[in-house]
Amino acid sequence: MGLGRISGVHGLRGALKLRADAATATTDPAVIAALGEVEIGGLRHRVLDADRLKGQILLRLEGIQTRDQAEALIGQEVKGESGRFPPLPPGEYYWFQVLGLPVLQAADGTLLGHLWEIIPTPGHDVYVVRQGEKELLLPAVEEVITEINLEEGWIKVAPPPELLEAYAH
Repeated sequence: MGLGRISGVHGLRGALKLRADAATATTDPAVIAALGEVEIGGLRHRVLDADRLKGQILLRLEGIQTRDQAEALIGQEVKGESGRFPPLPPGEYYWFQVLGLPVLQAADGTLLGHLWEIIPTPGHDVYVVRQGEKELLLPAVEEVITEINLEEGWIKVAPPPELLEAYAH
């Protein structure tokens, strides 16, 4: 799974700047560090350290110790195994776990579409549900997103009636 791309280097000792891919919910350096290893250009590297640096992740990897080694990786995709992601507390999910799932109306099971995108906002995330040309924006709050079932692969929602009326047209 893609975590992001190497966007640059930092310092002389091989530190990499990772522009994380928000769609996989890997913007948290602690999650990258917890993966233990990442893959770049088909080679696996043990993660020595991951910190935040001006909206990016500063990554130190085993085997990359010079600026030249680091510069050779600029533009490369950084991948991680989804099975290595640390477990989250109940009721929390990584974006990659829910993106693409069918979204059902809690009241009657009607398919509203599939979770297409998640937009982070200061108050709460917004789920973008699409079905064909129709798009429904749902606030990711408990009152609206009533249940997420990863085992069966669906999300149940109870959108406010005014949102559903606008979506129907």
